[in-house]
Amino acid sequence: MSTISATPQPSSFKQRLFRTRPEDILPLDIEHQRIYILPTRRGLAFICSLLIMLIASVNYALSLGYALCFLLTGLFAASLLHTYRNVAGITCAKISSENAFAGERVHFNVSVKNNSKLDRVGILLKANDASDVVDVKSGESTQALLIKSTAERGWRKLGRITITSTYPLGLWRTWCYVHSGEQAIVYPKPESSPPPLPSRSMDAPGENVHKSNQGDISGVREYHAGDSISSIAWKAAARGQGLYVKTFEDENAGGETHFSLSQTGLQETEQQLSRLTAWVMLAEKTGADYSFDLETTQLELGSGPTHKQRALIALGQYGLSS
Repeated sequence: MSTISATPQPSSFKQRLFRTRPEDILPLDIEHQRIYILPTRRGLAFICSLLIMLIASVNYALSLGYALCFLLTGLFAASLLHTYRNVAGITCAKISSENAFAGERVHFNVSVKNNSKLDRVGILLKANDASDVVDVKSGESTQALLIKSTAERGWRKLGRITITSTYPLGLWRTWCYVHSGEQAIVYPKPESSPPPLPSRSMDAPGENVHKSNQGDISGVREYHAGDSISSIAWKAAARGQGLYVKTFEDENAGGETHFSLSQTGLQETEQQLSRLTAWVMLAEKTGADYSFDLETTQLELGSGPTHKQRALIALGQYGLSS
């Protein structure tokens, strides 16, 4: 007959100790079993000073030395309780995030609540390279802002949060870990100077009409891969001024249009997504309804903030696993 051992596995022990996996469910109360406390470097130096003081008092029979040594030892012990109590009992209520474009910063807002009768001072929240210090008054809550930089599109994870404090004297450091798995989506960086929306537009169901080259010419811009050859300013090219494309006053104003990766005229996936992102922003700006097809993801025709959010999320996570 086999028996099941109650001894936790090494991975479970490591999880309890360091919270390496995002298994915490918010709101989460910080209780004693989650809290660690150790002397800081200043605290260790303080202990060494007390030891030297005690040796000197014993060697020279200094009564006042004994009194001062024991007084400071009591102060050191009392500060341990105050440092521990500064973190124990607070609640990590909620974590929210704001999506951003590649190259921008992602903001994670951590709501910290204090249900006790004591004010909490100098609470440091840190997640890798992001940190913030907050004070939480009794019975109130506050927001800690953790800002993370981004370099490429995709999911940007907040990671494990360390809540720590050295209040009041800096002799002890207490900390705990919170790991809820919060993450934000980073959109592709929009192309800085994109071509107009695709020239083929759907003004009626199932009917495509040519939309460019309508209205008065408003100016010229540099040629981009994928631009129609018919819109090139050939006179400027003949004068050796380079390739420029004519723009029109009512170009891309309203109407309906459809995007796809092949319509961008580019080869690299990231460049294609960058142009599609710029087209989404341009369509929203001009009030055009739009849809797109990303092989495995289709976006129905529409416009507005919610539609724009769905489009940017689809572009941000294209070809990536969550």
